[in-house]
Amino acid sequence: MNIFKFLRKDQKALLLIFVGTVAFIFIFIPFLKFQMMGSTHKINAYPSLSSVCGLLLGPIYGFFAVILVTLIYFFLNPKAFYFGIYSLIPPTLAVISAGALSEGKWKYSVIILIIGLLMFYSTDVGRVVFYHPFLSILALLLIFIFREKISDLLFSKDYKKMVVGALILSFSSVMIDHLYGSILGIVYLHLPAEDYISAIPIFIKERLIMTILGAFFVIFAIEISRCFLRNATKLKEKLIKDYIDEEIKTTNNNCILNADEELLEKYGVKIPSEEEQKEILKTFVEVMMANNDKNEKNGYKK
Repeated sequence: MNIFKFLRKDQKALLLIFVGTVAFIFIFIPFLKFQMMGSTHKINAYPSLSSVCGLLLGPIYGFFAVILVTLIYFFLNPKAFYFGIYSLIPPTLAVISAGALSEGKWKYSVIILIIGLLMFYSTDVGRVVFYHPFLSILALLLIFIFREKISDLLFSKDYKKMVVGALILSFSSVMIDHLYGSILGIVYLHLPAEDYISAIPIFIKERLIMTILGAFFVIFAIEISRCFLRNATKLKEKLIKDYIDEEIKTTNNNCILNADEELLEKYGVKIPSEEEQKEILKTFVEVMMANNDKNEKNGYKK
């Protein structure tokens, strides 16, 4: 079950996740960079964050988050965008794909990859260096093989399965970014086929590093959310327990029972023990909390 999909249904949670993700991307982008082929520009490691951004925010809100961060950077330093405003295309498509895959909507990722491959092979460079997007083709095959199981793997309780799901999610989003970046290199920068041939060993290294980084962030996000939800439940239970203990203690200290024990025993009236009082009060508190949540939801709908 994609827990982030349900967390996003709460407006406050969605806002916090959105702001946190945008801040994280904005801060992380300047750190890790790779030299771009055929240019003095450097490639930021933002493709590493496409998978976790799509995971946390889904395809729609993830799209807006990447657009926001990219536009801010574009206005701050437009020269860093070697494809101009078209530099928005690779990261947004990568995030949309990651968000869709994390929700089991694998067909969207397949469509994005197939369209990209068709566009690449329609160019002169694509026909010469036909083997250049082999990792993107591998990503397409992995999505075809695992399909909606990618989402199941991501949120599996088996740690090994979760790692496999995170690697597939990260790899596919990184390779979508690379594929559309390659297309823009041909169309926008007019890079020759020789550059694409010589860059193969370099891009294999950098994209594998990005994949591993991306998978790490995905696993970290899932584990943090699980830890938070577990601790939130324990925290709620602890608060209830502390409240009950305090109420029982206050009641016992302030209440003096002036009753004839023999008379109570005669009519079969039993005074609840302290543990029984705690259980009764616990049930009462849980019912009150459930009713309160229900009333809040009904009020919110109105």
